[in-house]
Formats: sequence, C-alpha cells, structure tokens
Amino acid sequence: MIYVSEALLYLCFAILTGTFLLRLVPENRRPELRVPNGLLFACAIAIPLLSYVPIHQLAVQFGTEFETPYGTMVKSILLDIKSGKAWIWTLIASLGLAAILGLRSFRDDKHMPKVGLFITGLLIVWLGYASHASSLYGTKGLIVHSVHFLAVSVWIGILLVASWFSVGADNNWQRFLSWFSPLAVVCFLITLAAGLVLMSFTTPEYVNAWMLPYGQTLLIKHLLLLPLLLFAFSNGFGYRIWMAKDSSFNPQPWFKAESAIAFLLFAASAVLGQQAPPHNVKDTLQSTAPSSWFTGLFQGSFSPDLALKLRPDWSGLLMAAAALVMLVGFIRMYRSNRLAPALAMGLLCSAFGYFALMFAISA
Repeated sequence: MIYVSEALLYLCFAILTGTFLLRLVPENRRPELRVPNGLLFACAIAIPLLSYVPIHQLAVQFGTEFETPYGTMVKSILLDIKSGKAWIWTLIASLGLAAILGLRSFRDDKHMPKVGLFITGLLIVWLGYASHASSLYGTKGLIVHSVHFLAVSVWIGILLVASWFSVGADNNWQRFLSWFSPLAVVCFLITLAAGLVLMSFTTPEYVNAWMLPYGQTLLIKHLLLLPLLLFAFSNGFGYRIWMAKDSSFNPQPWFKAESAIAFLLFAASAVLGQQAPPHNVKDTLQSTAPSSWFTGLFQGSFSPDLALKLRPDWSGLLMAAAALVMLVGFIRMYRSNRLAPALAMGLLCSAFGYFALMFAISA
C-alpha cells in the first residue's frame, strides 16, 4: 500500500507541475490541452493524503512497539520528526492550492498558473525536507533531493500532460519539441548529477548494495532509464525526420509510451523512498534479509562479508549481446513506426541488461 501511495504522490506532482508550466507557454508553441480542473483539484487534495500514509505506518509501528495510543504517537511524529513537520506544511499549502483550483474566480485568473507553480515548488521543497538525504545531511541533502525531484517533475510532468491531455489534429508538435527537447536534456542532466550526489549520500557501496532489496530496486530504476532515454531521443530528434517523410505522422502515441515508462520509474522511486538506504552493506545485512533475487541469481555461496565485483563470464556476455539485439530492434521498430514492438524491445533491453549484470557478479 505504501509503495502505491508514494508512486501516486509522484504522479500528482508531475501532473500539477506539467500543467502549470504548459499554461505559461504561448498556445502556438504547445499542443492544445484539456486538463480537467477536477483532476488538478484531486491532485492537490491527494498530496497530503498520500503523504500521510508513511506517517500512519510509522505511528502504527511505533505505537505497537511502545504500547502508545495511535493519536499520541501521531502527535509526537508531527511535532518532533522532520517528516511530520514537513507534512503539516504540506497540508497547509495543498489546501491553499485546492482552494485556488476550486474557486472559479481564482482558477480562471491569468496569474493562477504562476501561483500554482510556486505552491507546487514549495511542496517539492517540503518533500525534500522529509527525505532520507535531508535527515542525514541537513540543508545539503534537502537542496540536492529537491533539485532532483524538481527536474524530474518538470521533465516528466510536461511529457505526461502533453501526451495524455492534448486534443486536436494539428497540435504544434514541431514547435513544442523545439523548446521541450532542449529542456528535457537539461532536466535529465540535472537529474543525473543530483542523483549521483544522492547515491554518494545513501548508497556509497553501489555494487555491494545489490545484495539488498534497496540495491536491487536502485539497479532496476537505473536500467529503466535506458528505454526511457531511447524513447526520449527518438521522440525529441527523430520527429523532424518522420515529418519530412510523412506529414501525417502523429508522435502522441510514442509520447504516451515514454510517459508509461516514466511511471515505472516513479514506482521504483516509490519503493526506494520507503526503504532505509544501506550506508554500510555489511551492517545493514545484520538486520535486513538479502534480496531473494540476488540470492537466486548469484553463482556462489552467500555471506554478509562478500565484496562483489563485476567480472563478466559467457552467460553475462550472452545477456549483454541479447540486450544489444533488443536495442537494435528498438531502432528498427521506431523507423517502421511500430510502437508495441518498440516498447517491448525497450523493456527487454533493460531486462537483459539486468541479467547481464547479475551474471557478471563475482565475490
């Protein structure tokens, strides 16, 4: 339940960020959009509700351990713990945003997207304040986590809203991509840089962390970036080629597929956000069971003292070759305008890449 709520929370942020940003763009440089106001209102209301799920789980867990009433434990969390304090401010800001979206006089004001974007930015900062990085590294962790999530919300939010809520035959896709593609590249580079810094905070032993569920999820998240980048590159730079060949080419289904992979990344991030990061893998294994995926694929006997290395053998090389075949297949399917096979091959490229890495592990 907590993983689902966290993934939906990220989706709400993406929808709000993408909608407010696109409303600030001139109509002739973006697709024609119809985002239901009810959806935006629901996202604003859902943010504090979904953010409360980890607090509820924490209150139940601590209440059982210390035999403390639920209400007393919730009060203690809200007043004494950073995630609780962040939730109070999140609730206040979300209610303010919901009021703006719910009242027609505010909702139809030309300055409303700017105000909505400002409030959403504050919500992102408070999400960063409640993060693992902020708890461990204070202001530095808060800034890095907030910048990381803001870049993702801008990139994926615009993509998601433009692909699922655009209407009409001629949707200014070429003009839209002329500014969105460079923006997406900048957001990806910021996400990558901030993500590497966050990893240095939370997972300094990257390969050794694959022994743990957290490390496995992090690896899967990174591998899902491959098909996402394949779609992003194809959609961002291949569209002009397609338009030159066929003026009726519609990139919207391809954008939808790209956003679907992005949601898988949200799901992986949701799992990571609710697991304790392994600062020291050996110590973490004293209290946390190893990943069943790792123990099932590791070609050797497991021990918490293992120091893992990447040393490819024939099975790993074969999986890597299969991943390369899927990569080539994706390119061919894109050139043939065949979406479903391209999506399948993009995901299989990640899957084969995963097995290539797991088979290449040695102690």
